[in-house]
Amino acid sequence: MKRKQFFKTAARACLAYAGATVLRGQGTKPAADQAEKERKAREMEKRFKEEYLRTLMENMEKQLDEKTRTKLMEECGRACARRGPLYKQAQKYRGDVKSFVQDMAQLLGKENAVLDGNTVRWGYPRCFCELVAEGPDRLPASYCLCSVGWVLEMFETVAQKPVSVDLVQSVKRGASSCKFLVRL
Repeated sequence: MKRKQFFKTAARACLAYAGATVLRGQGTKPAADQAEKERKAREMEKRFKEEYLRTLMENMEKQLDEKTRTKLMEECGRACARRGPLYKQAQKYRGDVKSFVQDMAQLLGKENAVLDGNTVRWGYPRCFCELVAEGPDRLPASYCLCSVGWVLEMFETVAQKPVSVDLVQSVKRGASSCKFLVRL
């Protein structure tokens, strides 16, 4: 091999090795740093949303009368119900509360969906609201009125007439489950 050819080959090998070393180092450490930055950003966003929701609810408690808070939270629950997949299921039962309750008993447990005359004992073995499960602690008790609105929307859709719903107990208020009385 001629001297000029040797230097070219050696230089290429050195450059290739140096480039691989640099790229290998950039491929591991910065990716880990980036993942950590993204995790911290998600955590900060979650804390921001929790604090925002808690502040909103606390101010509603302080500044709005009970009737207004109830109406506002029930409307939020109704909108939530209409966006959920169970609402489409409820629409299939229009006019047939008995079948709806029987089918929901299979999903929720027999003790959580009971039709007794014109009253339905409705409940959940745990809170299904993602904002409660994943959200901040210490939300005011009026937050559970959102669930009342959800139950109202579902049963008014099925019954095809106005119903009334009473919150008996809720996880957010310290109970082990959520329970409602629906009067048809």
